[in-house]
This record gives sequence, C-alpha cells and structure tokens, in this order.
Amino acid sequence: MGRPRIPRSGTVTGKNAFVHHPLTAHRRDTVLALLRPLHGGSASLVAEVPLGHDWAPVTRLTFDRDLPGVGRTVVVKTRRVDGAGHGGPAHLRREEAALRMAAPTGVPARLIASDQPAGVVVTTDLGDWPTLEDVLLGADADAATRAVVEFGVAVGRLHAGTRDAGEGYRQALAGLGAPEADAGPGLPWPGLDRWRDVEVACAALGLPDARVAAGDAAFVQDRITDPGPFAALTHTDLNPGNALVTPHGVRIVDFEGAIFGHLGFDASFLHFPFPTYSAHWATLPDSVVTEADRAYRRALAEAMPGAILGRLDQALAVGAAAALAVRVQRLPLLAAIDQPPRTRWRRRAQLVQQIRVFTQLAERATTLPSMADWFARLAEAMSARWQDTTTPPPATFPAFRPARQR
Repeated sequence: MGRPRIPRSGTVTGKNAFVHHPLTAHRRDTVLALLRPLHGGSASLVAEVPLGHDWAPVTRLTFDRDLPGVGRTVVVKTRRVDGAGHGGPAHLRREEAALRMAAPTGVPARLIASDQPAGVVVTTDLGDWPTLEDVLLGADADAATRAVVEFGVAVGRLHAGTRDAGEGYRQALAGLGAPEADAGPGLPWPGLDRWRDVEVACAALGLPDARVAAGDAAFVQDRITDPGPFAALTHTDLNPGNALVTPHGVRIVDFEGAIFGHLGFDASFLHFPFPTYSAHWATLPDSVVTEADRAYRRALAEAMPGAILGRLDQALAVGAAAALAVRVQRLPLLAAIDQPPRTRWRRRAQLVQQIRVFTQLAERATTLPSMADWFARLAEAMSARWQDTTTPPPATFPAFRPARQR
C-alpha cells in the first residue's frame, strides 16, 4: 500500500515550489521517526498545516491521538543544512540550544527532538493564539496594553532565568558542532563592529561626521562583547510577530537568532519599540512603554541583585545604542531615490524616531553623551534634507488610535 494521503492547508506540492527549506517527504519521515519512541508506533499523522512564511517555514503536525506528554500536535521548524547566512545551520543550532537553556523559564515552547543534519527542530505546540502584532493591529486598547506589559514580563523572565546559563549554552552549541563564535556575545548583524562604515557613509552623504561618536561606539562594543552581570540569553529579534498572547501570558518563539549576550539589547525593543520591525511599523504610547518597562524590571529583579539592577538604565542605554548602530548601517539605503514613497518615508521616519528614543534613554542614564549628541544632529540633518522624514509623523499602533483613525 502507498502512503496515506495527509490533509494539508493548500496544495503543498505547489507551495513547496516557493517555500525555502520546506518540510520535504524525507524531513517528514525523519520527524516521524524522532517521535515514534513517544508513542511506540500507535499514533498516525493525520494533518499538516503550514504556519510560517516562505522564507521561514514552520509546520504544525496533527496526530490521531495524544503523544504522551506532548498532545496531539507538534510544531516543526525546517531550515537549510549547509552554507552561511539567513536560514542556515547556525540558526537552527542556536534555536535548539536556546530552547534547551530557556526551558526552565516557561517562556518558549518545549523542545521535543531535533535532527540537525536533516534541518529540523520539533517543539510542543503553543496553540492558535494571536500574536502581539495581531493585538496591536486590533481595536482594543486595554487588551493591547495588557499584551505589551505581558511581553515585558516574558522578556524579563527569559533574562532572569538564563543569567547563569552561559556555559551551558556554549556547551549545547558545541555539542551541535557549532563554532565558538555562534554563542555570542557579538550581535548577528553588522553594527558597532563596522562603525567605520557609518563614518564613510556620512562623509559620502554630507551628513554629520560620525567620527565624533567613535569613542562611545567603541565603549558600547566593549560592553556588548563583555556584558558582565548583564549577560543572559538574548533573543535579538523580539518583534511582535514572535510573541504569542496566550491566557497564561506571552510566549516567545523563533530563537534562531539567540545569543548569550547583553540583555540591554533585548530590553531596548520595549522602548523603541521593535527596531527591526517594518511590516506595520508604528509606535506605542509612552504610558504603555513605561508599564512594560516596569513589568520587565520586576521580572528581572527575581534573579538580579539590587546593586546590579540599579545600573539597568545604563545597560538599557548600551543595548539601545547597539540596536541603533545596526539600523544606522542603512543610511545609504535611506538616501536612495528609487524607493516607493511609503517605504522611503517609513525607513527614514523610523530611524529618526528611534534616535529620539535612544537619546532619551542615554540622557536618563547620563551616559554616551558624544553618541547621543551625534545621533541628535544626524536626526536634525535628515529632517532638514528629507521632508518626508517627519511628514507624516509616526502613528501609534491601531489599537491605541481613535476609532476614526484606524
């Protein structure tokens, strides 16, 4: 007899023509073999539903009965098995190692099994809950406020529960064949380590001389490389699509960019918010940011001595500077004229808005004065050169707008 037909969402054969690193027949067989010890061959696969997008495939598998300790469904992430860059082996190794280290926090899904050579990681299914993005794009301000605050709690729990996990994370990666550099603490994107590129770009574009901030940039790079007491498992991509809003709090997914690094980088995402997010870019009310920051600090206080917690403002400014240094690498892109008007506005306005957030954090922490001053002058120069940088001004997420403005 042939393989029984498995119900799927859409035509998988057709979809696989566009999906990068899909759940192939070989990978599916690998996953089923990994799960067989759980049920002794008594469970059968009855449905397969794609959850991710074409460049980041994730698939829910449903069985005809519960798998002991797991339930009827699991989630499978599939990625490339060779080469560097996005979706490559380093990402899947980081995912597995991070899930192992973060398991005690209850923030991510639970790792069930993996096969790195096959390019699959299998986790428990967190369920069909809205993402934080869904809630922010909705119409319920109270629900959105609660979700953002719970997001702060989840990030705080993640950091609090992994502050002593650095060696375990490095060992987990080494056991998966990863080079030591995969463990961090350096960020997975160019930023402070390429500040010279910012200097060159500013000179070419006639923007304020970035060399005046080089000293502060080097200081921040040192702190990022050696986070000291602010080292923890750092997600590095805390965008609203990577957070599920469940009745039991926010759960975080997609740990493939995780490093054991400076927790201020993650924490800054609560303030910007979401500096690497562009799909529906908007801002949060100041009061909501304040509540989320307080919730984060309360969760972090469970594992951080008061004397260190008292220096969190400085750590937050360092993390925000690192995040902004990643974004300012895009200045040549922002200057390009061959962009759709909406995209051009969003890229420029987003950078200027994020500069304002960083300068406020630096002022509050009384740190990084040269970098803050240079960024402030950069924002002024951008606004003077490109009128669309501030017109229209950034909007808040739809959930916080009056009904007539949604």
